[in-house]
Amino acid sequence: MKWLLALLAALTALPAEAQIVLIQGARVFDGHKAPVRDVLVRGDRIVAVRRKVKPPADARIVDARGLTLLPGLHDLHIHTPSEAFASREAIADGYAAYLASGITSVNEYSVAGPMLAGIRALTGPDGAQVPHLQLAIRLGVPGGHGTESDFTNGITLQVTNPAEAHAAMARALPYRPNLIKVFADGWRYDDPERGNRASMNEPTLAAIVADAHRTGIPVVTHTVTLAGAKIAARAGVDAVVHGIGDALVDGELIRLMKRHRMAYVPTLAVYEPQQDRAMLPEEWRILRPRQRAREEERRAKPAAEVPPYVARRWEIMRENVRRLHNAGIPIGVGTDTGIGGVYPGWAALREIRMLVELGFTPNEALTAATATAARILRQGRGHGRIKPGQRADLVLTGGKPDERIADLYDVRHVFVSGREVDLVALRAMIAR
Repeated sequence: MKWLLALLAALTALPAEAQIVLIQGARVFDGHKAPVRDVLVRGDRIVAVRRKVKPPADARIVDARGLTLLPGLHDLHIHTPSEAFASREAIADGYAAYLASGITSVNEYSVAGPMLAGIRALTGPDGAQVPHLQLAIRLGVPGGHGTESDFTNGITLQVTNPAEAHAAMARALPYRPNLIKVFADGWRYDDPERGNRASMNEPTLAAIVADAHRTGIPVVTHTVTLAGAKIAARAGVDAVVHGIGDALVDGELIRLMKRHRMAYVPTLAVYEPQQDRAMLPEEWRILRPRQRAREEERRAKPAAEVPPYVARRWEIMRENVRRLHNAGIPIGVGTDTGIGGVYPGWAALREIRMLVELGFTPNEALTAATATAARILRQGRGHGRIKPGQRADLVLTGGKPDERIADLYDVRHVFVSGREVDLVALRAMIAR
């Protein structure tokens, strides 16, 4: 226990307002190019991005020559086990792999309203340093997806009509959630052994959206069908999360998404067939020992056949990402981490790499994980880019990930609200 407390102390830096950091000579990614710049951070904000910044007398200097500075990465869809919220030590451990991978903001979907204050107390100014936690309240329908276990059934508010939706939102909003997650689509992926579950109708979903948007809170949906995506678009949600896997997207959906400025978060990492999944050497290095053991056990066996319905869904999902990207629909990065074989931090980097495999330039894939993700959260004015006034969530990597996406795995420094995390301590925590 003493060594864990020491690691936790190393991860708890001085208050952000006490720190001035000058990052000198980095290639600074701005979404299109990466000119060499100095970046000055004061407290939790970026205050200057220029060719040369005169070092303040009390600044800490980070020599970033030959390195690339990125905005902190986002994972817009994760599920963390409830035991991670039991203490400062547990929550630091639960989110360590995200920070070590450069993920500075996550959308947490396995929580409920009564849990939010306690989680925020663990991660407040004097708490454990973790990524920015966007804590969601969940809504669904009785018997729908998101209610399968006793735990998820207990944390998901369930409604069947607009009146019930308004009442549920009146209970939810006082907890100050960062976003609303709606389990709107009950399709079970063409799996012959899993019957479809109930779905939410458009008027009920629209009532949830109206109440959330009145308070500036974004709404995302679990949506996996073409028809469900059209309902979500007409209801005005901010993003559909999970890939459409039953049919190829059509012109009607694209028009609806553009009209309602809706984004798409495909979570490819959770749908990729694992039977024959291959990993880069860089990916092996960021797994925890138990995760590595699981993957080595799988790899040691003959590859199982990918079920036809899984293979078909995977190809549809990949093609839909291509079509929506080519149509100019904003794409964000989320993973569904917490599902078996989808690992913290690891999955977000893999998701970004998969976007490149589907035709995104490295610049576009990085933007999906930074500026676009922040806009989906309705927070684009506050973070997601490297410019004065933005929150100082920053990742310094080796190489040029804006040209060679595999360089994204070479994380050298990570800052959350201007506070540098201790990567040595994080990696020790992950390796145990």
